[in-house]
Amino acid sequence: MKKVLIIWGGWDGHQPEVVANHLSSLLIQSQFETTVTSHLGVLLNDDLKDYDVIVPVWSCGISSDIYLDCLLDVIKQGVGLATFHGGINWFDQPEYHKMIGAVYLDDTPPEKYKVFIRDNQHFISNQVQDFDTVSEKYRLVVDDQVHQLAYAQVDGKHSPICWVKPYGHGRVFYSALAHTPEELFKRESIELILKGIHWCAGMDKEGDLL
Repeated sequence: MKKVLIIWGGWDGHQPEVVANHLSSLLIQSQFETTVTSHLGVLLNDDLKDYDVIVPVWSCGISSDIYLDCLLDVIKQGVGLATFHGGINWFDQPEYHKMIGAVYLDDTPPEKYKVFIRDNQHFISNQVQDFDTVSEKYRLVVDDQVHQLAYAQVDGKHSPICWVKPYGHGRVFYSALAHTPEELFKRESIELILKGIHWCAGMDKEGDLL
């Protein structure tokens, strides 16, 4: 059984505790052993390396090298990291941005827009069709080395909103969706996130989802 650490906190407007608990219940149905906590001290524990994937549900960055260094170390060793929306700003430091693959600049007010699937062959996105969502559009500076799974039109340009990348021996997944739990848990959005978590945990065969 794969082990996932869900750690929540930050800005209350994203309802992180609600999201974390609902996400945990879905992952339990997928045969994950889940730990849900709001205490950053878990990042300092020696058993952090025993998790298969870490899922931060945390917005508005933390400036702390102590916690970040521990996180970066276990991801480099092979623990996965899967996050979404405000998780792009879990930590403020440049090395966190390097690991995630982008820097957040600002966002638009929530609006309806279309999400376009760029890679329909990847394990995460291969069963997802283009879909509409209502969310903020994040303006990002994205590393051109990330592997794009989906994009949206932001300021008239194609902007990546979902991707994967390596960090050391670890797998990293990020989705800019979605601003509210209602949008986050819509079928297409949550499918990307759940399969992103599976992929980061090394479960990248269809049979692993059964």
